[in-house]
Amino acid sequence: MSQPQILIVEDEAIVAMDLKLHLQDLGYGVAGLASTGEESISLAASQKPGLVLMDISLGAGMDGIEAARYMQAMGIPVVFLTAFADEVTLKRAKDSAPYGYLLKPFDERTLHSTIEMALYRHRMEQELKASESRMRSIIEHALDLVVILDQAGRVSYSSPAAAKILGYTYGERYGLPAVDLIHPDDQETYLDVLRELVQTPGASRTLEIRVMHRNGSPRLMEVVTHNALDVPGVHGIVINARDITERRQAEIDRQIMESKVQQAQKLESLGVMAGGIAHDFNNLLMGIMGHAGLALMEISGDSPLRRRLHQIEVAATRAAELTNQLLAYSGRGTFQVEPLSLPRLVDEMEGLLETVISKKAQLEHRYSGDLPLIDGDGTQIRQVIMNVITNASDALEDRPGTITISIGTQVTGPLTPCLAGTPPEGESVFLEVADTGSGMEPDTLERIFDPFFTTKFTGRGLGLAAVLGIVRGHHGAIQVTSRPDEGTAVRLYFPRSKHTEGREVWEDRPTQSYQSEGLVLVVDDEEAVRSVASSTLERCGFTVLTATNGRDGLKVYREHADRIRAVVLDLTMPIMSGDEVLADLRGGPAPGSTVPVLLSSGYSSSDVAGNLQRYGTIHFLQKPYNPGDLTQKIRTCLGE
Repeated sequence: MSQPQILIVEDEAIVAMDLKLHLQDLGYGVAGLASTGEESISLAASQKPGLVLMDISLGAGMDGIEAARYMQAMGIPVVFLTAFADEVTLKRAKDSAPYGYLLKPFDERTLHSTIEMALYRHRMEQELKASESRMRSIIEHALDLVVILDQAGRVSYSSPAAAKILGYTYGERYGLPAVDLIHPDDQETYLDVLRELVQTPGASRTLEIRVMHRNGSPRLMEVVTHNALDVPGVHGIVINARDITERRQAEIDRQIMESKVQQAQKLESLGVMAGGIAHDFNNLLMGIMGHAGLALMEISGDSPLRRRLHQIEVAATRAAELTNQLLAYSGRGTFQVEPLSLPRLVDEMEGLLETVISKKAQLEHRYSGDLPLIDGDGTQIRQVIMNVITNASDALEDRPGTITISIGTQVTGPLTPCLAGTPPEGESVFLEVADTGSGMEPDTLERIFDPFFTTKFTGRGLGLAAVLGIVRGHHGAIQVTSRPDEGTAVRLYFPRSKHTEGREVWEDRPTQSYQSEGLVLVVDDEEAVRSVASSTLERCGFTVLTATNGRDGLKVYREHADRIRAVVLDLTMPIMSGDEVLADLRGGPAPGSTVPVLLSSGYSSSDVAGNLQRYGTIHFLQKPYNPGDLTQKIRTCLGE
């Protein structure tokens, strides 16, 4: 490593030259010779020497001490050379922070050792400053906050991150007790840790604690504290803290989402089973209800068998209602979707609701103004409202109370807290039924959507499980809040409709006598369904062709495409499903692209309806149906 260059400031030329020779003998380089303070400053600025040997007395003008102050500002170490050692001179010299003080005359050995110590000290100071600069840069640009407290717990230092995270200006909290920033519920924990830490030099403690932002909101901190009261340059309790508010909220949100996924998976598996049972059961009921209806058409009005056939038809209809609950639970129970006004629907149910709720219950309505419509099946939404209000009435347990029906709008999204279902994204229409009844414990609340679960008398069947299925089928969600002895509120969220006008919910659709003619194709894998459909259509004057699966149905259709007026098509069949047949019909030759199609299924799914709407107007008839239902639907299909 090359030796540093030394600037000599001496007004005596002989002394200056002698110094130069001594320095060169010792292996140092000489940056230059200056005889005045002004000249030394100029040379120091241009040559940037590693050290200055400065005579204090420089004759007229600036003396060495004044010049040394300029050197100090430039970061150049100065060693004074002087014949004066009086108190006044020493005091002035100390103010300029020299790195050495040599009294003339001095020998070469003393000069060498003084220069080396001055250079070493300067190098150490520079390294220390660089280290401090690095540490300060790290601390001041760190995302974590750093705070130092004195032994009394007052803030003696805080990093810029601390001010930024907590909303204060830099240094604003200096000298103030840190405990004032701690959440009131966490102050005792903080003080216990601080007292324990102060009594144990070198000890460290970790904790999670809430620190108050300037705006009054709490921030959750992950804190590491260390007792550095005995550490030179620190002398305090060092606190390193990380704001984990968002991380903890994200963990809570993740747990909520995982819980929803688990609930959805459980409901999905049960829903698949319920939907399969309902579909197969509806096909069985089709034969019972259909043949009973046909028999009623064929026997005289005074026949003693008429009453028994009517009882069979009623029993089959009740069984069909049960399968509709199974379909609702599976989330596949919505097909006849239309714009609905929830306030109008509830108002039209007013008389019916008053008959099912407790006589001691007071029914109140709270509707927001100018409410948007929802897209839904009026019958199933009515079932939901009836079920929820019945539960609210049961919760009153024959005591006086209030049931409040509220309808309004709310902005929702995936993070809207709901007990079941996924809330719609954007503005939703909600219907809330709140009671002042007995409420529920948390463990009960977690099970209310399980099939056949009840805290009341047995025999309630699917209960809220069917409600959940219907709401899920309408792409909605359910929020439930309840506290023991304080009551329960069930809020149902539905996506708002794009439509602005809807039809009357209780629109009457009378069945009239109907006669026509022509060829109709019935495609269904169930013999009972084909039999009922064929007999019904033949009574109306049609000639009926049948097929047992989709592939055979297409074959029959192609053979008689020019004469077939309509196709009654089952959606769920082996070999080739109904939607595949429909796709082939609509994509086939010109006659097939316009033939009216009446879809039929033991399922009733809005998802299927949405998928098939691309093929144009779709007519649908849910199984089980009676002859009158089929007659009315085929008439609508043909526009007669």
